[in-house]
Amino acid sequence: MIHQYQLGDYNIVLDVCSGGLHVVDGLTYDIIAELDEKIRNGNETKEASDSAFSEESENEIVAKMEEKYQGTEMGKKEEIQECFLQVKGLYEAGKLFTVDTYEPMAGELKARTSGVVKALCLHIAHTCNLNCSYCFASQGKYHGDRAVMSFEVGKRALDFLVENSGSRRNLEVDFFGGEPLMNFQVVNGNAAMWCFPWTAEKRSTTVSVWTMPVTEAGKRSCRNSRSS
Repeated sequence: MIHQYQLGDYNIVLDVCSGGLHVVDGLTYDIIAELDEKIRNGNETKEASDSAFSEESENEIVAKMEEKYQGTEMGKKEEIQECFLQVKGLYEAGKLFTVDTYEPMAGELKARTSGVVKALCLHIAHTCNLNCSYCFASQGKYHGDRAVMSFEVGKRALDFLVENSGSRRNLEVDFFGGEPLMNFQVVNGNAAMWCFPWTAEKRSTTVSVWTMPVTEAGKRSCRNSRSS
C-alpha cells in the first residue's frame, strides 16, 4: 500500500508497510501512480505487484508516459524505461509496494484485543496560562470556553481504563491540555489514587503530563512522567 501526495513543489510517496518515504520527480510520481492502480485492481497481493512490474505492464506504462510527456526531456523512451527500472529496484529492495505481512494475523489480533483498553489521554484542562499566538489549541481552549476536569470525572475515566484493560499488565494515562498543571490538584490526586494501588496486582502503570513547566505547580516537585 502506498500513499501519494504533493506538497508545494514536492512529489511525495509513502510506502505504508515499510515506512519508506520517497521524494520523486513528476515522471516517477506518474509511473508509481500507474503501478499503484494495477496493484490495487489485483487486491494488493504479491502476485498483483509482480504482475505490475512484468514486461507487458512495463511496455504499457512506458507508452502512456511517452504520450503524456511528449516533446519534453522526460518523454524520451530510454529515460522512461530507466525510471521504471529504478522504481522496480525499490520494489525488489522492499522499499516500495511492500506487502502487508500483518494482514494474515489481523483477524486474530483484533479478536485478542477486542474491547480491551490499554491507555487513555485525558483532556484535564481546557485552558492555559500562556497566550502564544501560534498555539494549535487556541491558547488551550480550542476555540471554546475555558474549563477544567473535575476529580470525579478523572477518577471515573481511570476506573473505566482499569475495568476494561482485560489481562494487560501495562497501563498508561496521559494528562493533556491546554496546560494540565493548571488543574494540578486533580492531576496529582488522580495520579496518586490510580497509580499505586495497582502495584499490589503487579501491574505497571505509567502517568505522563504534557506540560510547559512555567506554572507554580510545575515549579514544585511534579515531574513530567511518573511510573510505578
